[in-house]
Amino acid sequence: MSPLVELHRVYRIAVSMRWECVSFRHCLRLLLIAVCALPVSAIRAEDSIDFDRDLVPVIEKHCVGCHGPSKQQGDIRLDNLTSDLLSDRRAAETWHDVLNVLNRGEMPPEDEPPLSERERREFVAWLTNSIEQAAKAQRESGSNIVLRRLNRVEYRNTMTDLLGIKLDYARDLPPDSLSPDGFKNHGATLNFTDLQFEYYLKAARQGLSLAIVTDRQPHVFHERFTESSKDKGPGPWTTTLGSTGMFVARMIEFPHEGEFVIRIRARAVLHPEKDYPQLSVCLGYRADVSAPFSELALVDVISEQSQTYEFRARIEDFPLPSEHQSNYPGMLIWLRNVYNDGQHPQKVDPFTVRTAEIKKAEIIKNPNEYKEYPQIEIESVEFEGPSFSQWPPKSHSTIIFESALRADNESAYAREVLSRFISRAFRRPLEENEIEPYFAHYQTIRQHSDTLEAALREVLAMVLISPDFLYLVEPKTSSGKRPLNDYELASRLSYFLFASMPDDELRRCAEQGTLKDPTELRRQVRRMIQDKRAWQFVEQFTDQWLDLGSVDRVAVNPEFYPEFDDARKNDMRHETQHFFAELLLNDLSALNLLDSDFTMLNQPLARFYGLTGPKGRVFERVPLHPDDHRGGLLTHGAILLGNSTGTDSHPVKRAVWIRERLLDDPPASPPPNVPVLDSSSPQFAKLSVREQMELHRHHIACADCHQGIDPWGIALENFGADGLWREQILRKEQTEAHVEDRFVAVDAESTLPDGTKVNGAEDLKRYLLEQRRDQFAKALTSKLLAYALGRSLELGDEAELSRLTEHFANHDYKLSSLIEEIVISEPFTSK
Repeated sequence: MSPLVELHRVYRIAVSMRWECVSFRHCLRLLLIAVCALPVSAIRAEDSIDFDRDLVPVIEKHCVGCHGPSKQQGDIRLDNLTSDLLSDRRAAETWHDVLNVLNRGEMPPEDEPPLSERERREFVAWLTNSIEQAAKAQRESGSNIVLRRLNRVEYRNTMTDLLGIKLDYARDLPPDSLSPDGFKNHGATLNFTDLQFEYYLKAARQGLSLAIVTDRQPHVFHERFTESSKDKGPGPWTTTLGSTGMFVARMIEFPHEGEFVIRIRARAVLHPEKDYPQLSVCLGYRADVSAPFSELALVDVISEQSQTYEFRARIEDFPLPSEHQSNYPGMLIWLRNVYNDGQHPQKVDPFTVRTAEIKKAEIIKNPNEYKEYPQIEIESVEFEGPSFSQWPPKSHSTIIFESALRADNESAYAREVLSRFISRAFRRPLEENEIEPYFAHYQTIRQHSDTLEAALREVLAMVLISPDFLYLVEPKTSSGKRPLNDYELASRLSYFLFASMPDDELRRCAEQGTLKDPTELRRQVRRMIQDKRAWQFVEQFTDQWLDLGSVDRVAVNPEFYPEFDDARKNDMRHETQHFFAELLLNDLSALNLLDSDFTMLNQPLARFYGLTGPKGRVFERVPLHPDDHRGGLLTHGAILLGNSTGTDSHPVKRAVWIRERLLDDPPASPPPNVPVLDSSSPQFAKLSVREQMELHRHHIACADCHQGIDPWGIALENFGADGLWREQILRKEQTEAHVEDRFVAVDAESTLPDGTKVNGAEDLKRYLLEQRRDQFAKALTSKLLAYALGRSLELGDEAELSRLTEHFANHDYKLSSLIEEIVISEPFTSK
């Protein structure tokens, strides 16, 4: 029975019962609402709509002008798009986009003749039915997933966890390509080249040469310093680090490879009105005309009681002096206090600090400095390297484990070593005879190798360039869709939240066959979210979803922002990452992403924003007040600076970011012949950005798109390119004689595409919360699901996406709850 027939039956019953007048009218209203809420496909279930007969004329009349052979606005062409949605997935996706714009009333545009009621009804009915059938077919056949390679971050983390040696294994690999969703973990964009193969082999051999040792226990260099050495120049070299002074430790003998540890015993001399002093630790050497060095650590010294600060790294990651270096021999450790009071910014190069030119070292004893500047007192500096708790090191004994079999039957022992390592590398049990090619290779190499370890190194390097290691292998069956087994599920979950191979607990659950239990999956998600390794998820997802890396692509113009310090870019990026982590770890509503009464700041960024915040470099939760002009992603420095020109705001970039990242409604790409703004007019600099954009919309080629884009960005005009609040905009106007500074009042009033008027960021945030909350929730769910699956979403995911979005809303928009639900969902647990 069709829905209309059923409703008609209810209506006749209501009439026959002659309900009381008010109740009867109320019933009719409910029936009318029910009819309006029904999908058009249901209303027309008994009608037969023929695509060629009924819809092709509509497309030719209303669509082909902008989406036909002569013009393809938004890169969409409809006149030759197949109507067979079942066999053509790309066509189904395009028709799904057409349905969305029809349902939103965005097409045809206002200046084109509208569809008649019948045309729209039939078009939407056909699209709805066809898309539902295509989505059902896709769900039954499985998603269109390609084999997914580990991206750079996943590869680096996996190599580190597998070998136990922390190196930048991905240093020489080419950058990962972005998917249409903006992610770097999508299989369709993670290509493979011959050159990459060489890099993988080089990294594998390097890692294994350090993980598996063949030499005797190395000599350990141990040095302890309680007084500063003298470096090039007059100093001051001292144990008291204030706005002046540097502590230098010189080691004539030192290791050239391996992990080292530096322990610094220090205390702070705090100032009640100042923030914590900051200890910078650099490692390098002094050459004749330069000082190559790298920063090992930057840490707040917060206690006036002596504390020991320990830092570990590999010596190979730092500049090492030549063996023939004679004028300034040895390796140097430089310590300095880089506290910045906002009045005397420190420079990055430790050899150009402003006090290094002081001729009389006693000047640093000026008592006023001790009163006005927080100090660091260095008591001792210790260096130990190479550092290890056992020999052979754990990285070696994990692979080349103790066994009596080695002495009795070396070949059998080597086979066992290979079996254990390959199983860990492939993240699953080995199939029968899967080890044979590697064991045969070992037998060949062993004949020409001096030691068992040397032979195994080369064979294991071959393991680390195999597809089973470099890819997340999830074979499809002949029947199409299938559930993931426990080992595949462990890998998918681990690369989602840790960006690395499964840890011991996940492997144990996979071995026991308990991981597919939804209760166990939820438990593992909660455990992993609280693990420090989940920072990999926070960092990677926020960076890619919100394009936080854009701050590094924008050069801030010093003519307009002379006080801007590029070091703030990294702080801005971390503000957004720590903000997301705060919501995740403390079960706070994700609607805080749209507006919030707090943010995450450290001392340098709080000072930059003009806020009272932490006393050190650690990011902490800071409450906000309305007059702070902060709250939510739209006011984060990384978003505002990353979507600017570096000289001024960029309303179009900011608008596109809002639509693409927060609403999952990216506008079409601009046409190749789009005209630029004519800024040559003497009056141009006197116009507000809104007035400049209005000039741009006078061009026919720009008007259609920009009327749906510009208003979103204009509302953020109170924030300059540096991300700071402003009431006026600085412009540089070229006159015949010179460049003249001109200030233009900010105009942040705009009318959004649906006719809503907003004035500034607060109005825009309120609008997003009140009018676009559901769209934002679905957009965030969509992005998180796509990232978790490592692929773009398809029509077959639409029903599950809607269910997940509803769950997200019903659970107070908590990210942890959404992640749990994604992990137990059918798309995540199946192939």
